[in-house]
Amino acid sequence: MRAAALPLLLLPLLPAVLLAQDVPPAGLAEVETARSRSCVASLARLRELDASMEPFAVRLDRVNALGQAVSLEKAGDVVPFNRADPLEDAVARWFAADSALAVRNIAQPDSAISQERRMARTSILDQLRQALEEASAEAQGKIREGAPIQVAAEPCVGAILVRSAVLEACATTPSPVCEAARAQEPQGSYRFVDAPEDLWDLEQYGPWSQSGPLQRGADGNLVGARTDARARRGNVVFTVAVAPLFRPRSELSEEEVAQFNANLDSLGFVFGHPLLVMAPGIELQGNLPPPLGGENLYALHFGDLSGDDMIWNMEAGSGGQFQASFPASASALARLQAGEVVSLTALRVPEEEGAEAEAVFTLSLLQVGQSNNVGALLQYMGGGGLSTDLLALIPPGAGG
Repeated sequence: MRAAALPLLLLPLLPAVLLAQDVPPAGLAEVETARSRSCVASLARLRELDASMEPFAVRLDRVNALGQAVSLEKAGDVVPFNRADPLEDAVARWFAADSALAVRNIAQPDSAISQERRMARTSILDQLRQALEEASAEAQGKIREGAPIQVAAEPCVGAILVRSAVLEACATTPSPVCEAARAQEPQGSYRFVDAPEDLWDLEQYGPWSQSGPLQRGADGNLVGARTDARARRGNVVFTVAVAPLFRPRSELSEEEVAQFNANLDSLGFVFGHPLLVMAPGIELQGNLPPPLGGENLYALHFGDLSGDDMIWNMEAGSGGQFQASFPASASALARLQAGEVVSLTALRVPEEEGAEAEAVFTLSLLQVGQSNNVGALLQYMGGGGLSTDLLALIPPGAGG
């Protein structure tokens, strides 16, 4: 789904008051029944793709294990060897030869033996590295081939399905979801409702999370310095987060850097890094169904969408996953810190000039923890703590 902001000239068309809609949108049954039927085949193809990827995963794990065993000189971690596999046979022969050389070197130390061991170790590690690259390339190729299958299954992963529609499709299409739909008790990760209208009764909300300091994650990326809240109604899911947005100075013009600095100055924020600029930002991600009631616009907003309530908007499109991030205005940050309710509203905006937009549904985030956690994060971002931690994580000489 495209996550592009629309012109704010739509604002005068929006209704003065928006009320949460407890009655399911008119198109909910049709949209969710169609989703559930199509997911039977899509999930079957996804299971087949996962099964075809399993050998690649096993191979990559094994080559990694062999490489670690050679690096640590611990053959016991990977025995027994599959001597029918040329790579494993080569590793087994290296361990045997290296062990013999080690015994000789202990009996009569010789720098030539040590050099021979180093060269042999480098050679086998090069073989393992090449095998890892080849296996990775094959796996990536398989993933690219399966991309259309993954895209088709995207609306099904994590979705709540309509049992009757699934069972109807299962009559002609075998699928892993069929057994779960027939079971009386929940099975695996699949979830069902008996009727599509029941989806609108399923609501889940998460409070605003506490924000920790900026740090390195397991994958090396920066994590922390973020607070977010999540809401779900049926298969409408979205998360809103407040977090710093970083940009490399090298990618920006002097004018753009000046704009970032002016924004921080207007907020009274203390930040300085020779490689990066920062703006307090809002991040969104979620999963939306195809239009449930003719909506053509999604709006993230405060209050009832009057005045300056609009935070962000996006064309409705055909549904699917979306994500967006953008610098937050001073007004939005103040209202978030004040604990004002944040909502996502699906709007049906007529093409006729002067016609009033209609709200199809509204989903609001909980206010629990919002004021305290957003306030603490803004203090961390603006009071110098973020700048200090970022300089430690990415020193000025790090190169970006």
